[in-house]
Amino acid sequence: MKQLLIIMGMLLVLTSCEKNEEKEDTYTGPADRTVIVYMSAENELSTFAAADTTEMIEGSKLLSGHNNLIVFLDQASTSAKPAVWRIDKGKKELVKQFDNDFYASDPDKMYDILEWIGKEYPAKNYGLVLWGHATGWVIHNDSVEVAPTSPLRKAYGRDTGDNSRNLDKGNWLNMPTLSLVLKHLDYHLDYIFCDICLMSNAETAYELRNVTDYLIASPAEIPGQGAPYDKIMPYLFPGDVASYQKIIDTYCTSVNDKLPMTVIKTSEMEQLAEATNVILKTISPTKDEELDFSGLIYYDGSKPRNLRVHYDMNDFLLRYATTENYKQWRQAFDRAVIYKKLATSWQTAGHVNFNDFTVTEEKFGGMSMFIPREYYDHYSYSFFFNENYPKTQWYWKVEWNNYGW
Repeated sequence: MKQLLIIMGMLLVLTSCEKNEEKEDTYTGPADRTVIVYMSAENELSTFAAADTTEMIEGSKLLSGHNNLIVFLDQASTSAKPAVWRIDKGKKELVKQFDNDFYASDPDKMYDILEWIGKEYPAKNYGLVLWGHATGWVIHNDSVEVAPTSPLRKAYGRDTGDNSRNLDKGNWLNMPTLSLVLKHLDYHLDYIFCDICLMSNAETAYELRNVTDYLIASPAEIPGQGAPYDKIMPYLFPGDVASYQKIIDTYCTSVNDKLPMTVIKTSEMEQLAEATNVILKTISPTKDEELDFSGLIYYDGSKPRNLRVHYDMNDFLLRYATTENYKQWRQAFDRAVIYKKLATSWQTAGHVNFNDFTVTEEKFGGMSMFIPREYYDHYSYSFFFNENYPKTQWYWKVEWNNYGW
């Protein structure tokens, strides 16, 4: 009997220990942070999706505390429908499988997915990573299919809709629509990390100023392989400026500093828009006056088919404003662009000729701005640039309409 009591006592101790250990690993209440990675990969970037998710799995081993890493993935594969995964401690768990394929760029679908994730994985703080294709603010017709023969581009998330990697077709999501999607979520985003091309531009940052506190982005093309998620993972969760800077530093180092990037404080975009309004009045870039753009830093468009719509706004205003007016404007700019990494060249799909300009510390701002030009109207590729620019809030805030545009 005595031996039996001893054995039973030991079992109770072991059971108690097991319960205590389980309790230590079980969290109640909202997480410290939920980071959502929205991967619109039903296009030619699909080949990079698997590698990046593998990096995320590896990087998740470095995480501690009560955090959620949730990945929505839609890729170009007939065997894989869109799905939501949870990545934790080096493992990937399927948490939601969709029965049918759909456009990841559909605003209603995107809203439903982000809202579902927010409810299933509530947190005190949220961050969003956008993964896929993007062309900055550029607008054509919102979220409608682009004909296979058309080179028109627009905004974020091109999805071919047929599990193909077709370069010339797909639905996109424009920035004003993305802003509305994010505005109606039941949670607010501390940051949006844009692992997508051309998103550090004044028009996009102004459009998103009320739905996120910080925008981490590049004014240029992003490398096809994307960010080194195994290395930046610890910096996606603290949610402070120092960690945003670490994201950029680590990313740029991984591509041998061949990538310009910025951290934008969106609450300062209102003041930057007002300062830009004031300085444009001193330049008066009217419709009947073609300015000289030679030598200005541009981030996209070396040929007529790829017209330049992303000029570095600091370089442009440095050239055309007076010294005093530029100094006043630059103060507002520096409050908005709180961190930046210069690159003299970067990976490009033939969209930039680096012999056209020289990047210097003085010229480089790391944020682009569209400047309406009459010559856009002479190319079928760009018929809608001037016409659709008024669909951006930035256009009206800086009053481009005062100059005939």
